[in-house]
Order: sequence, then C-alpha cells, then structure tokens
Amino acid sequence: MIETRIDVRYTDCDSMGIVHHAVYPVWYELARMDLFKRAGFGYSHTHPLGLDPAMVHLELNYGAPVSFPGSVTVRTRVTLCEGKKLSCSYEVWQEGAEAPCATASSFHIWVRGGKSLDLEHEYPDIFAAYRAMMD
Repeated sequence: MIETRIDVRYTDCDSMGIVHHAVYPVWYELARMDLFKRAGFGYSHTHPLGLDPAMVHLELNYGAPVSFPGSVTVRTRVTLCEGKKLSCSYEVWQEGAEAPCATASSFHIWVRGGKSLDLEHEYPDIFAAYRAMMD
C-alpha cells in the first residue's frame, strides 16, 4: 500500500463547495501513477514502451463529502497482478477522519498499441516490480 497526498483545489468543487464526484477517478489515477513510480517503473518509463494499463472497470463508493480547502490522502493497493490483469483498490482519507470518505476499485488490462499483452512474459522486470506492490 502507498499513500498519495492530494490538495483539494477550488475548481474541484461544485456550487455547494463539495468536491464533484467526477474528480475522484482523477485522484485514483494520480495515486495509481504514483504507485507505479514508487515501484520503479513510472509513466515516464512505461509510456515510451507503449505500455498502458487500460481501465475496463471502475467501481466507486462515496461515504462523506470532501470540501475546499484541504487535502486528502489516497491509499492505494495492488489487489491483483497477473500477466494480463491488474486491479487496484483505493481509499480516500481526510485528516482526522475515522473512516475513508470514499473507496473504489479498478480493473485494468495491459495493452500496447491497443492490443492486449502479457506483462509477465514481455516485461518481466516491470511485472515483478508491480507484483511486489501487492498486499
């Protein structure tokens, strides 16, 4: 599990001053990219290779509102890492909260050039680094 701190921007909020629901997937992507970077193979390494974790499913659950100003911490875990598949879970925490204000899970397939690939066989070093991030 890794933790990624994200500042809540004023532009993230709706007219009620609450972070809009569409912002959360962006936070999850930022946290996932942070996880890859901390594993040693961030976007700057994988993108030139044409590797992308194409998202095919995202499930979100909202618990408590987040508002501006402030920050959140997204806790990200790799829950599945197989040759062609990757799943992550996310928890969004506000400082001092006793429970996450939102949770999510995402499912991805590895693609290069729009075609599925087996990361374990084609890039075993990258695969091993991401798999090592599993809880």
